[in-house]
Amino acid sequence: MDSGPNAENLLCEYARNPIAIDVLSPRLSWAMEHGERDQTQTAYQILVSRDLPNLSADRGEMWNSGQVPSAQSVNVVYAGAPLESGQTYYWKVRVWDNQGRVSPYSQPATFEMGLLESDDWKSGWYGCDGGMLGGGFLFRRNYDLPKEIKRARVYISGLGYYELRINGQKVGDHVLDPAWTEYSKTVLYVTYDVTSLLKKGENAVGVMLGNGWFGKPRLLFQLNVEYADGTSEAFGHKGWELQWMVARSPVRNNSIYDGETYDARLEQPGWDSPDFQADPFEWNLAQCVEEPGGELKAQMLEPIKVVETLQPIALTNPKPGVYVYDLGQNIAGWARLTVQGPRDTAVTLKFAETLYPDGTVNQENLRTVKATNTYILKGEGQEVYEPRFTYFGFRYVQVTGFPGTPKFEDIQGRVVRSSVEKIGAFTCSNELVNQIQRNIVWTEANNLHGLPTDCPQRDERMAWLNDMTVRAEEAIYNFDMVRLYTKWLRDIRDAQDKETGAVPDTAPYRWGSLPGDPVDCYTFLTWFMYLYYGDKRILEQHYEGLKQWVDFLGTQADDHIVTYTRFGDWCTPITDCYPAGTEEVAPEDRGSYAWVGAYPSITPGILISTAYFYYNCITLVCIAETLGETQDAQLYAGQAELIKAAFNQRFFDTAEAQYATGSQGCNALPLFLSLVPGDKQDALLENIVDDITEKHEGHLNTGNQCTKYMFEALTQLGRGDVAYTMLTQTTYPGWGYMIERGATTIWERWEEMTGKAMNSHDHPMLGSIGAWFYSYLAGLQPDPDRPGWEHIHIRPYPVGDLSYVEASLETPRGLTSSKWQRNSTSFKLEITVPANSQAEVSLPTLGWASVSVTEGRQTIWDGESFVTGIPGIHAAHREEGYVSFQVGSGSYEFEIQNEGA
Repeated sequence: MDSGPNAENLLCEYARNPIAIDVLSPRLSWAMEHGERDQTQTAYQILVSRDLPNLSADRGEMWNSGQVPSAQSVNVVYAGAPLESGQTYYWKVRVWDNQGRVSPYSQPATFEMGLLESDDWKSGWYGCDGGMLGGGFLFRRNYDLPKEIKRARVYISGLGYYELRINGQKVGDHVLDPAWTEYSKTVLYVTYDVTSLLKKGENAVGVMLGNGWFGKPRLLFQLNVEYADGTSEAFGHKGWELQWMVARSPVRNNSIYDGETYDARLEQPGWDSPDFQADPFEWNLAQCVEEPGGELKAQMLEPIKVVETLQPIALTNPKPGVYVYDLGQNIAGWARLTVQGPRDTAVTLKFAETLYPDGTVNQENLRTVKATNTYILKGEGQEVYEPRFTYFGFRYVQVTGFPGTPKFEDIQGRVVRSSVEKIGAFTCSNELVNQIQRNIVWTEANNLHGLPTDCPQRDERMAWLNDMTVRAEEAIYNFDMVRLYTKWLRDIRDAQDKETGAVPDTAPYRWGSLPGDPVDCYTFLTWFMYLYYGDKRILEQHYEGLKQWVDFLGTQADDHIVTYTRFGDWCTPITDCYPAGTEEVAPEDRGSYAWVGAYPSITPGILISTAYFYYNCITLVCIAETLGETQDAQLYAGQAELIKAAFNQRFFDTAEAQYATGSQGCNALPLFLSLVPGDKQDALLENIVDDITEKHEGHLNTGNQCTKYMFEALTQLGRGDVAYTMLTQTTYPGWGYMIERGATTIWERWEEMTGKAMNSHDHPMLGSIGAWFYSYLAGLQPDPDRPGWEHIHIRPYPVGDLSYVEASLETPRGLTSSKWQRNSTSFKLEITVPANSQAEVSLPTLGWASVSVTEGRQTIWDGESFVTGIPGIHAAHREEGYVSFQVGSGSYEFEIQNEGA
């Protein structure tokens, strides 16, 4: 690499060369690459053009920013001429480093605008409201394109889901498209470049529609064509002109929950080709239908795709005619079937996470869900089937009705999820911890389907705000979540009660309550978008909604104590939960959902609700200060102090130095939030440690909320050893217990449960511990004062028997990493800080009284003071337990040695 600066990884609205964005002032980002240490960007220049030749000639007729003195390289707002619907723009950037050297211009990147005005839409909505409900539909029509084609775009929204085909070919690789939303408020459309699929003359477009989350299928479609002679046409359909034809699909029925029945005998070969002759008895005119109601918005998050194919690891035959495939991994998606047999043969695939003792699939924990696909053969040689409008959570596939004996290769597992990029990696010297990490990553991935779901298998699959409060950071460390979270935050805002300010338990709102649990994540997730991605615009977009939510919680408080709860510290070990159907306990103590047997009896719900009221307030203070809303910041800071005083007066037992019942959850959340009176913190910490080590023999007894915060609070206060002991237990309750029983994903409950109870085997909320791996064990944390990884805290916590930890993360500014290893006399730390970032690097002294530190074998701490002269290392100081250094960008190899050994 050139030792000077370079601009790489150009993004627009967090996407690489996006097609169809509808942000009128899009934000441009890049990463500064540099071969030298301690390099920052001091200026940039951006050129934006309507065509590549102009850009290549360094003419930015749309925008030439000039040389802008600035270190900003993330989310630079476009400030050029107004952008036009459907237009592609080309851009590039160059940067100056802190030596005054300028990079060459980057390689060109593009962004393309969607349909920005309502008048740009020439189409209406079509459907078929009668006669074939429950099944799928085929829509088709031909287009005569009279000239050579230069450029063509399709804009489509097929609700609930669609598959687009042109001239006999599937367009793109999206599945389960578009992502579902609060349809009455927002409807997403998708844009495709179809230039290569069209030809001069007759062309055919076919669309398959399924029910998805919407219900009655309906279609919005527009084709915009630019011809080689410079003219253009927009092919839309409104009213009865240029009407679509519609017919019954081979998909006889389809349901997100229950699956599909696909009848290959109903296939109409060539139905999506120009020369197809439609049977008038099978094809009818489509109907004009009402709009779904929501604003049309470009789908700017990553589409759902088939991201991986798994081969089975075992095939059994537990009963005559029954064959069970084991994929060896719990996944979300479906199975691809390869089969050959007589016409009319019906092959049934049933999906499940577990097996009965007799080896057949156990679907009891799916509750009302059938999770079954049926394929009816047409009898024309080898046939391959996979569904279009459903998905499942499963490890096992049970096959019945198969003609003959199936082979291993006749079933493949297709992993289906939002195609977010995996950007984090973590490993350590303890293989149990590594397996926990693998289970967390699989569980998170399985629950990304256009929004963050709670589980992929049963009659739910909702985006619960409660779960995401603790789960969101784990996902951020493992995956590039910024575009998906941006979309989901809009779902939350769409679902918010505009009169009261309350947010619901799920968004889009399908399950749970409105108002939702005070634990719900709206405030925290919005803040995380700023903390981890430096996204200030999203704070601005949601600021009023966040204030409304926090103000609503204030209306539910009596003397600053929030008087209602929904879930509290949900899913503590079952012996510490109220029995299912509990009615005799007061509602403020048992929550609204005690009937399912997952509401904690040991941690009062109003304690959790009030602690989160405080957490919301102090987070909103940070947001207000960031936005320059000084008066609001003072208002909510004052409210937070009143909540803190009331909380301690209501729940803190001064004599016992504990909160409420003294459970781990009761004490851990106030400790994490610094609610504890200063002179009582040590005693409270001792209480938690005693409860863990003595009363629970090294185990936790917290639920989905307090588990995350207990680990963080213990580690911050020097008892990471206790946290590590809980982490590595292989007996109940704990993650190791799940793994000992064959889990390849994270369970919903600490228990291994059977039957129709609440017992998903693929549920990410207890996977929140994954953030602790990165932020504490490896020590990678963003700085809230300089967010988006502009300044990084690298402060590892070596605990337990760990001899090494390694983690890396692709940040908006480039790769950051931390790798440490230790022995009895030294601790080595290798780090990477991306160009245009800085870091505070803290090396643990491990209880050694006298230490020295080297970097690249050169002394930088002589036991008493900082030794200057090493490039990129600017300052140092010793504090309790650590020696810390201020460093610039680059790669470093530190070693701290015990001088007393």
